[in-house]
Amino acid sequence: MLKLLQMLVRHFRYQLFKAKETELPIRLSTGESLAQSILDYLSESLSIQSIPSQIIEGFRSLRSKFPHESKLEFLDYLIAASHQYQIKLNFVRKSIVEIRSYITREAPFLFQLKSKDFGLPEMYAVLGYHASAYLIKPLHNHISEEEWVSEKALLKLFEIKSAKDVVDWIVAEPTFAFSSPKEISSTSSALKNAVKQIYHLIRIESKDVWIVFIYGIGIGILSLVVPVATSSLVNIVAFGVLLQPVIILTLLVVFFLGFAGAMQTIQIYVVEILQRRVFVRIATEFAIRFPRIRQDALDKHHNPELVNRFFDTMTIQKSIHSLLVDGLAVVLTTVIGFVLISFYHPIFIVFSLFILFVGGYLVIYQLGRPASENYIKISKEKYKVAAWLEEVSRHSALFHSTFGSHFAIERADSLIRDYLFARKKYFSVYIKQIIGLVGIQALASAIVLGIGGYLVIHRQLTIGQLVAAELVIAKVLSDISKFGKQLDSFYSLIAAVDKINSVFHLPTLTAKTVPFENSKGPIQVQLSGIDYSLSNGHKIFTQFNLKVQAGKALGVTSNTPYDAHILLDLMSGLREPNSGIVEYNHQNIHEVSKEQIQSYAVLVRGNEIFEGTILENIRVGREEISLITIRDYLDHLGLWKVIQSLPNGIHTQLLTFGHPFDNVQTTILALTRALIGNPKLVLIDGILDQLPPPLLTSCLKFLLQKNREWTLVIVSKSPAVLSEMDQILKLEDDTHSLKVNS
Repeated sequence: MLKLLQMLVRHFRYQLFKAKETELPIRLSTGESLAQSILDYLSESLSIQSIPSQIIEGFRSLRSKFPHESKLEFLDYLIAASHQYQIKLNFVRKSIVEIRSYITREAPFLFQLKSKDFGLPEMYAVLGYHASAYLIKPLHNHISEEEWVSEKALLKLFEIKSAKDVVDWIVAEPTFAFSSPKEISSTSSALKNAVKQIYHLIRIESKDVWIVFIYGIGIGILSLVVPVATSSLVNIVAFGVLLQPVIILTLLVVFFLGFAGAMQTIQIYVVEILQRRVFVRIATEFAIRFPRIRQDALDKHHNPELVNRFFDTMTIQKSIHSLLVDGLAVVLTTVIGFVLISFYHPIFIVFSLFILFVGGYLVIYQLGRPASENYIKISKEKYKVAAWLEEVSRHSALFHSTFGSHFAIERADSLIRDYLFARKKYFSVYIKQIIGLVGIQALASAIVLGIGGYLVIHRQLTIGQLVAAELVIAKVLSDISKFGKQLDSFYSLIAAVDKINSVFHLPTLTAKTVPFENSKGPIQVQLSGIDYSLSNGHKIFTQFNLKVQAGKALGVTSNTPYDAHILLDLMSGLREPNSGIVEYNHQNIHEVSKEQIQSYAVLVRGNEIFEGTILENIRVGREEISLITIRDYLDHLGLWKVIQSLPNGIHTQLLTFGHPFDNVQTTILALTRALIGNPKLVLIDGILDQLPPPLLTSCLKFLLQKNREWTLVIVSKSPAVLSEMDQILKLEDDTHSLKVNS
C-alpha cells in the first residue's frame, strides 16, 4: 500500500512540473506589452496603486503617437507610458561597483541589452546583491524567474570587462513621492486625512521603520538589565558573600548596556536617513505639483503663503525623530516591563492591563482626539499671522505711514489673539493628559509597593523580585510621565501633515498622453460655447464663441476686472471651462498632452522674474538657445544696450521681481523669454501698456513682423496697441463684440 502511494505521488509530481520543465520563455514581441510588463513590475516594487482603466486608456492613446515600434524609440515610448502609472524614470551612468549598496527589491536597477534577433531590447532588473552574486529578473519574457548570478556572469551579460566600467541604468521613483495615491476625502475631518497620510508614509518607508522598531525592542529589553541584575545582586548578597558573582554580574551589565547604546546609535542613524528622505520627498513633490495646480484652485490662495507650508517639513522631521526614537522607546519599554513583572506573579498581569487601559485608552486616546483637532486649528492660526506679516513686508510703503502702521499692528494683534485662543483651547486638553500621566505614575508606584509588600509577607515574592519589580515600574512610569513630550510631537506631526496635505491635494490639471498634431506655422484658436463662472457663482462667459485665425493679431479690451484675464487663461489651458471647448487647430486642448500645449502657447503676464542671472531668466533651462540668438532678440526689443552697460552684462544677477531692472525692463525681459522659444501662440496680458512709446513701437514691430510664426492675442487699453491689431474684441458687462480693424 505504501509503495502504491509513493508511485501515485511521483506520478502526479511529474505531471505537475512537466510543463514547467519543458516550457520555454515566451518573448514579449510588442513595445506595448513589454512596456506594460516593465511598468507593472515597477509599480508593484514601488507600492504604487494604478487604476487599470486609466492605464488601458493611456496605452490606447500612445498608439497614435508611436504607430511604428522600433528599438530606437522604445525608451521614449516607455517614458511616455510611465506617466499613467505615476512613475518617474531616471537614467544614470554608474558602474556595478557604485550601485551595489543601493540595490534593493524596492528600488531595482534596470538595464537594457540590444537584441540581435528582435526589434525590442531585452530588459533586466537587478534586485539584490550578496557575496559577489546578483539577483536578476528578466522582464522581457512572459515566464521569467529570478535567479542569482555571479559577477563574472553579469559582466558577460553586459559585455564589459570590469565591474568598474560605466553602465547605463534605469531607476524608477514615484512621481508623487510623499502624498497618498488615494484622494483625500473632503467630507472626512482634517485629523482623519492626516492620519491616512501618516499611515501611507509609514507604509512606503516600512523597511526603515521596521529596522527602528526591531532595534527598539532590543534596546527596550536591554534597558531592563539593571533591574534584573539588581534582583540577582540582592539574592547574592542575601545568601552569600562571594565577590566573583558580583564582578561577573557587573561586567555583564556593562556589556549589555554598551550593546544597547550601540543599537541606539544605529537606530538614530536610520532615523536620520529617514528624515532626509522625507525632506526630499516633500520638496520634490512641491516642485512637481505646483506647476500642475489648476488656476481656479489658486484663486482662493496666495501662492507664496502656500509655499510657506513647505517649512512644516522641518516639523515633520523633528516629530519623526522624537516619536521613532524617544516615543517608541517609551512604548516598548512599557510593554516589555509589564511583561517582565507579569512573570513574577499573576496579579501583576491585572495591574499591567489596568494601567494600560487607564493610560493608553482614557488619557492618551480619548483626550488625544480633541487635542489633535485643536492643534490643527493652532497651525491654521499660525499661518494666518505669517500671511499678514508677509503682506506688511510686501507693501512697505503703505505700512510706513502712520495710519498704515496702526492698522498693521491692530490686524496683527487680532490674529495673534486668535492664535492664543486656539493655543489655550489646546493646552486645556493637553494639560489634562499631563495630569493624568503624572497621576498614573503616583498611583501605580504606590500600588506596586503595596502589592509587592503583601506578596513578600506571604512569601509569594522574594525581596530581590520586589526590588526588581519596583525598579522596572519606576523606570516605566517615569517614562510614561514624560510621554507628554511625545504627545506634543505627535500633535505637531498631525498639524504639519495637514498643512502639507492642503497643498498636495489641491486639484491639478488632468494629465493626457494624446499627442498634439501641430503644423509648423501659427496656431488657429477657437472657443465654442464657452461657459465659465467663478467659484463664488459670478458668471464670466455664457455661450461665448471666438475664432482667431492662424497668424492673425487680436486685441482684447475689457471694462470688467476679470473677463480678459480669464479669457487668456482659458485660451492657454490654465483654466478649464465649465462647458464648451477650446481648440488649437481643431484639437481640444484639454484632451491632448498639456506639456505639448504649453510648449506651443506662451502667456506673458505680470512680473515673473525669478532670482538668477539675466541669462538664466531668458533660457529657463533651455541651454540649446545660443547667446547670439538671445542677443538678436534683445537687440530687436530694445534691451541689449542696457544689458551691455551693466558690469556683468548678461550674467548680471537679478533679485525676485527683477531688481535692479525697473518694470519696463522686466517686461522686455519677459517678452524675450516668451518669444525666443519659437511659440505658435503668444498671449500678452496687459503688460505692453506700461512701455514708453519708443520701446512700445519696437516691441510691436517685432511682434507683428511679416511672416511671423505665431498667432498673437494682446490684452490692452492703449489705442496705440489696439490700432495695430487685425481684430479687436471688446468685453463688456453683458455683451461681447468683435470688429475688424480697417
